[in-house]
Amino acid sequence: MQSWIKITLILCLFGTLREIRPSEPFVTEFLLGEWRNITESQLNREVYPVGTYSYLGLLVIVFLFTDFLRFKPVIILSGLSGISVYAVLLWTTSLGWLQVSQVLYGIYMATEVAYLTYIYAKVDSSKYPRVSSYTRIAALTGRFLSGVSSQLLTYFGLMNYRDLNYITLTAQIFATFWAFWLPPVPYGIYFHRRSIASTNAIQNDAQAPIEKPIPHNIYDSQSFRSQVTEATVLIYRHARAAYSRPRVVAWSALYAVALALFVQAQTYMQLLWSKIQDESNAPVAYNGAVEAVQTLLGAAGAFIASFCARASFPGPVAALQGIAMFLATYINNIFVSYAGYIIMGMLYHYTITLASAKIASQLSDESCFGLIFGINTLVGTGLQSLLTLILIQTLDLPIHAQYYYLSGFFLLLASVWLLGWMVHVCKQKHSINFNQY
Repeated sequence: MQSWIKITLILCLFGTLREIRPSEPFVTEFLLGEWRNITESQLNREVYPVGTYSYLGLLVIVFLFTDFLRFKPVIILSGLSGISVYAVLLWTTSLGWLQVSQVLYGIYMATEVAYLTYIYAKVDSSKYPRVSSYTRIAALTGRFLSGVSSQLLTYFGLMNYRDLNYITLTAQIFATFWAFWLPPVPYGIYFHRRSIASTNAIQNDAQAPIEKPIPHNIYDSQSFRSQVTEATVLIYRHARAAYSRPRVVAWSALYAVALALFVQAQTYMQLLWSKIQDESNAPVAYNGAVEAVQTLLGAAGAFIASFCARASFPGPVAALQGIAMFLATYINNIFVSYAGYIIMGMLYHYTITLASAKIASQLSDESCFGLIFGINTLVGTGLQSLLTLILIQTLDLPIHAQYYYLSGFFLLLASVWLLGWMVHVCKQKHSINFNQY
């Protein structure tokens, strides 16, 4: 078996195990159930925002430490933080410990960057498209299994919402154990490079390929300072080279805003469903089945985007997301709300895959790939944190009003993109007419 195939299989199994979290489709029902004494308002305003802010605060640190520690230790930390999250959820009951679990969840989500970027440091660049798709499929497989298993186990009464956390905890333990089998990475993109001379050469040309280094001794203080300086300069040069291109800026903005709106909608969606179920006396929750369907259709949306990159329509797609969110909130029917969420999620995966492909096509330096998407993710997380601060903790909006605002933001995104497209078309026509004369 070829080395890159073996490494990819090991990483994909970790990704699948990590994403087997059947407790997540029903986490709101669990936290508001008999096992804890908290209100919906506390969950909305004092618990979930802690996870959002923790994720934002830790993302920059984790992103840099992932490269410095050469990926594998951070992947192991991802598994350990997952174990900690679900152990706290299972064996504590107070509001304070629930907030602690959200801080741990922020670590858990931030360390996902190591899983997503590890493979780029271990395989040849010619294999990037294939290994990227394999790791994404592995994660989606885990999410699909989570949705199906959680729905079946709760529907037939084999487990309650708390018991689902035992499966999640077990999967995190196996994922952590499996992470130890990952081959170590001897070098990083920005740290542990071969020499100062080679780095300076790259600094003079931000598009030069990265050479595999002989690692520095990280315990040497002079070497450490030198690496930090070199890495900082190189990160700046790569970011400047990428964001000096208008198309990278435009598609990065779309990536960040789409990510922020989707995560905000996804985080609080179960609270909306719980409210609709209470008002309509719906007897059974189908959250697991909905997540499974959304995962499948999201994968289909990503597949379509990968083959339709030239015929892209992000503006109308954002408008459809806004309409879907509005109907999912306005019509007091749980199945309509489920359908709206599924449509919104499927279109999100289409948009985010399309934006990723457009950005990647503009980056001639492969080493920029992880950096630019890391920055875009950070910006998106920052925007989502801002939405949380304004909609939930400042305006103190009820759950329905939060989703009406999100619907409006999707429509605003569609309008801004349409306006930008019209300006771009007008400039092109003006340029053509000018050249004719």
